[in-house]
Amino acid sequence: MDDLMKEGSPPTSLTHRAGLFVLFLFCALAIFLFGSNYLRVFPSNGNTAYSLGLAAVFLAVAVLFKRSERFVRYWRIAYAFFVASAVNLVSVVFAGYNTRIAHLLGVPLETTQGLAIGKLYDALLVIITILVLTRLSGADLGSLFLKKGNLRLGLGIGALVLFNFLTSALIFYAPAYGSMAALASAIVWGTLFAFSNALLEELWFRGLFLKHLVPLIGVIGTVLLTSLWFSLPHALAVSYMPSAVIPIFLVNTFTLGLACGILILKTNSIWGAVMIHAAADLFLFIAVLATH
Repeated sequence: MDDLMKEGSPPTSLTHRAGLFVLFLFCALAIFLFGSNYLRVFPSNGNTAYSLGLAAVFLAVAVLFKRSERFVRYWRIAYAFFVASAVNLVSVVFAGYNTRIAHLLGVPLETTQGLAIGKLYDALLVIITILVLTRLSGADLGSLFLKKGNLRLGLGIGALVLFNFLTSALIFYAPAYGSMAALASAIVWGTLFAFSNALLEELWFRGLFLKHLVPLIGVIGTVLLTSLWFSLPHALAVSYMPSAVIPIFLVNTFTLGLACGILILKTNSIWGAVMIHAAADLFLFIAVLATH
């Protein structure tokens, strides 16, 4: 976190920082909420033209900012929004292939194996897109926090949280599986699902942005903003969750975002956050399967 602060100080004007906070939030929601391909709530969800247009706008702004002496300090964050929007474009173009892959493997998508394989496929699309476009910009993978950092602290905290969440899931939901084979299958495939989703979302929602936001809006503003734009798109869960629980789900995801953002900045690495995010996803995977 200290290294990030040395790279630049946020604007001294609170009004300036607040304005950037709101602007960046709108940009993020255009990508993560209205551009999401995972659920179809808005006409723009899963819309190729929308994804292509949004990515083109962010790329054009990034190029203009890079060439402008006045706005050059904003080109990296504009490019990060371009990369995030390009993920949606790639995902919508290649979305149908997960079904084909599952069919070739003889695995129905609605099974535990199918859910895990589908999520791994989604994660590969997101991760490869982010890595390729980041390297094309001249940035290294360290800019995404894909580095060691304080690995002992990050993995130590992550492992404790993962163990706690897994044992909690087993305490409450193991009896519902009826057999050790069914429970073992849920744990194995749930672990693949959880880590795939955790790395996908930590890179996409946080790793891509944290390093470029801190010099503009400060550490506190950065953690709050990325947690907010991580939680709000989860309101789309209203399509498969009772509407009454959505506010609780938003609080749940917002606080998870706070924990992950703080841990990434504290350890200068994404891996601890991936583990605690995977812990939460694994708990949900086991719990949801147990109640269906």
